[in-house]
Amino acid sequence: MKKRFLLFIAMILSLACTKEAVPVDIANICAADNEKKYVSTSGYLDDRGSIFCSNIGGGRLNCGMDVVAGPGGKKVFGADIEQGSGADEIEKLASGYKKEDIKVHDDKGAVIGLSDKVKLTGQMSIAPDGSVCFMTVDKIER
Repeated sequence: MKKRFLLFIAMILSLACTKEAVPVDIANICAADNEKKYVSTSGYLDDRGSIFCSNIGGGRLNCGMDVVAGPGGKKVFGADIEQGSGADEIEKLASGYKKEDIKVHDDKGAVIGLSDKVKLTGQMSIAPDGSVCFMTVDKIER
């Protein structure tokens, strides 16, 4: 009986801690009212020839990529993806990498191609004048 009660409490706590993302169309993702919102949207990841990784403030090590509405399209917003080799992460790149060296993992740990449309979920950061718009990505789905 005690084990069931503890299992029930653990289940309730895990449900209470789950963030619900608000779905937003990619065309509206950089709207000022999305600042600090936890959202999801779909698009394509693009390195535009370089990826910069940093952990400003001592937090997680993020690598920035562009998100475009369609292959070869114009940047809509930036995506900060955690560096690592697990689910929802981008693998560390060597200096002088090639596009085919980029390995981004989806939520199941599988490597996705840059030509794959993905659904990104995370918290938005948007400057009041719209000059900066990026998502700190928590989840990447095919």
